[in-house]
Order: sequence, then structure tokens, then C-alpha cells
Amino acid sequence: MNSKRLPTLLAAALTLSIAAPAAAELRFKQTERPGESRVQQQNDGSSIERAVIINENDTTRGIAAENAWIAQNHPGYRKIGQALIKEGDGIYDRIDIQAPDGSRRSVYFDIRSFFGLYNGKPLI
Repeated sequence: MNSKRLPTLLAAALTLSIAAPAAAELRFKQTERPGESRVQQQNDGSSIERAVIINENDTTRGIAAENAWIAQNHPGYRKIGQALIKEGDGIYDRIDIQAPDGSRRSVYFDIRSFFGLYNGKPLI
């Protein structure tokens, strides 16, 4: 091998070894994000079919989990209404919320794991 080319080849190899992992990481992140958003969209609370599932065994903790989810996913919104909905085998909370700009939306929660329970036992 020509000794004049060696420094150029070494520089090229070094550049590729640094750039290749960055490109691989970028591809991984790009393919990772759509999967993450699909998971979030499946349970984004925009409908009963996409209701946010609350995994608690106590009504008080379940309500606190709903409030925490709203605060995290809709910061600045405030509750303006609520409804209890029975559909099929499920039971859902519909929480109506309002943004600081006045726009409104409803968020649905699947509450069958905690509805009517206190520490895992029926209230009645």
C-alpha cells in the first residue's frame, strides 16, 4: 500500500466509524417514535375505544390517577364536567375538560379496575 494514501484511508475509516453509529442511532430513533405514538394513540382517551386504562383497585386512587393523567397530558386544562358511562362489559368515566383558550374536549377512562372499590373490596 502506498504510504501517502495511508493517512487519508485512516482518516476516512475514522470518519466512517464515528458517523455509522450516529446514523444507526438516528434510524433506530426514527423507527422507534412511530411505534411509541401508536401506543399512545391507542389509549389517548379521545373515545371509549381509546379510553385510558386506569389500573388501580381503589376509587380514591383511581380518581387521583385520572387527575394526574389529565395534568400530565393536558397541562393547564380544568375539569368542567363528568359522566359515568356503562357500555358493554365496561364502565367508563368521561371527563370534560377546558383549555385556557376556552376550547373543550372529553377524555375517556376505563375505570372497571377500581369503580366501586375501596382497597380492592366493594364499597357496598
